[in-house]
Amino acid sequence: MKKFMIISAVLIIIAGAVFSFSLYHYFDVKNNEATADQVMPQNTDDKKEDKKEVNLDAEVPAEFQDGGIFSQNYDKAYKDTLAMTNEQMVAQLIIGTCPTDGSAGSKLDKVALGGYYFTDSNFTSLSKEQIKEELASYQKKSDVEMILAVEEEGGAVTALSDLDAFPDEDFYSPREIFAEKGLSGLQDSETQKAQMLSSVGINLNLAPVCDMAEDFTQIMYSRSLGGTPQETSQYVKHTTQISQGKGVSVALKHFPGYGTIPDTYLPVVTDDREASTFESRDFLPFKAGIDSGAHCVLMSNILSTELDPNCIASLSDYTHTILRNELKFTGLIITDNLNNADYSEYANGKDVYVQAILAGNDMIMVDDIDSAYNAILKAVNDGTIKKETVQKACMRVLAYKYTAKIIK
Repeated sequence: MKKFMIISAVLIIIAGAVFSFSLYHYFDVKNNEATADQVMPQNTDDKKEDKKEVNLDAEVPAEFQDGGIFSQNYDKAYKDTLAMTNEQMVAQLIIGTCPTDGSAGSKLDKVALGGYYFTDSNFTSLSKEQIKEELASYQKKSDVEMILAVEEEGGAVTALSDLDAFPDEDFYSPREIFAEKGLSGLQDSETQKAQMLSSVGINLNLAPVCDMAEDFTQIMYSRSLGGTPQETSQYVKHTTQISQGKGVSVALKHFPGYGTIPDTYLPVVTDDREASTFESRDFLPFKAGIDSGAHCVLMSNILSTELDPNCIASLSDYTHTILRNELKFTGLIITDNLNNADYSEYANGKDVYVQAILAGNDMIMVDDIDSAYNAILKAVNDGTIKKETVQKACMRVLAYKYTAKIIK
């Protein structure tokens, strides 16, 4: 009897312990669930948004259609944008100056940029084959093939031809060549230039210069052709056809034109010329390039007071409207480097990068990649920039990449 009572007591103790453990486990799980809910709130609407199916058969919206030079690839590009997050679309709108500290590849792991812009500093001491391999490595690393851009004007502005890697290339400025050999000499030079760039994987040359200057005191004197508006227009036309025929897109620059204004050595140059001067003179070379199928136009950071007294050209929606509506340009509009100076005074009270997108640029060129990306993404997420605005710009970027065979 005593033995039976001992056994019973032991069983009761064990049963109590099991029951206590079960209660502890139950409340511990519930507490963990509550903690998880606090860290990651479960919103029914959010769940529905995450599971929303993307309609890849959706047609390009009518307001995105313009019958432009990339329009044959709008369908594919639009479907690509539908599958993208805000983060991915914003990244496609940025051409960042390629870092020289070895971080260029790892940066693409964080932000899949639309493109990189290179200077000679990126390629110092590299052989031609090493340059080609480095550029190919960026294309391989990026989820979406990148724009790889340089400024190879000739003369003082060269990214590759002055390097030891290209001992046979020495491109004089267009002004020098034109003075000695005329337009035919320029065509030979532009052919060699495009072949050199294409041979290493560069797909966008931020040239030709469409600006016209007449005197050595003027800003664009050494970089401009030096001919009449008609001769400059012929130069731009042939350069566009030659370069893009070799697989290297051009960017006509610097819209709306620096013209004959003197070099003031100020961060922001002011141009007080009449609007009629632009229409009768400065716009002519740009129109010649546009009519020849130029893929890109680069906006200047000049303040043209008679066009827009409040915003520099790259931040002015009015100047972009002129380019789109009057000159009928349907390609990519890209800013000049927005980190060349402090342009906040000319941004309509907004962040400079945000205003650049609101003004109508498809892509912005910057040194400070992270700040630009974060500012634009924040503006999209808080509604300052409509998602449709970013979507349309991203679609044009991707359609350009299809058209230029950057995306194979």
